[in-house]
This record gives sequence, C-alpha cells and structure tokens, in this order.
Amino acid sequence: MQYLREPYIIINLTFASLLAAIFCYFGIFSSADAYPISAITHQTVTSTGLQRALSELMRGNLNTALQLNIYSPGIFMFFIAELLTRLIFSIIYIKTDKKKKIITADAIISIMLFLSAFMPMAIKQIMLNI
Repeated sequence: MQYLREPYIIINLTFASLLAAIFCYFGIFSSADAYPISAITHQTVTSTGLQRALSELMRGNLNTALQLNIYSPGIFMFFIAELLTRLIFSIIYIKTDKKKKIITADAIISIMLFLSAFMPMAIKQIMLNI
C-alpha cells in the first residue's frame, strides 16, 4: 500500500475519481436548458447540446446524441479512454522500475487523446468566427 503515497498514483486516482463522477453526473442529469453562451452572445457555439448529448450517450442513445452535438461521441470516448488510461498506467507504474518512461508515455498519450477529441470542435468554432 506504500504505492498509494506516490504522487503519480494520487494524481491518477484523483483524475479517475473525477472522471467516474462525471460519468455519474451524465448518467443522472440531463440539462434541458438553452446553452447560456449562445443565449447571451447570440452566436453559434459548437459545444451547444454537448452536456445533453453526453447524457444521452450514457443512456446508450447514440442517434439522439448525434442530433444534439455531432462531436459528442469523440468527447465521450475521450472520457472513457482517459478513465481506462488512468487505471492502466497506475497499474503499470506500480509494477515497473521505469517510472519516468511511464509518466512520459502517459502524458503523450493523454495529449494525443485530448487533441483528437477536442480539435475537430475547436477548429469548427474557429472557422465559424472567421
């Protein structure tokens, strides 16, 4: 149990807990309210409907989620992949002596997952603002 005092393990378990809480939130709640930024600025925002879409994905409603926000499956998969990554890399970290290589690989993979999930939405938003 000494490994539970390792900063990397503490951070990974904290993130995994946060991600699990996010999944619980999306599974329990679904916002029916208008997206506040769109309502205030009267501009099209690519993240409109994302929370509702993620809630629909938690319920297994892919078609409804896609209608609410086309980017939701990629973002949902990012959250799932990150949760699994936190758990898998924590186990590998505990079982290996090459801790710096594990941390580096973890960081690179997490950055790639983040970019692949959020870049399409960010690029679309940039294109809308040009």
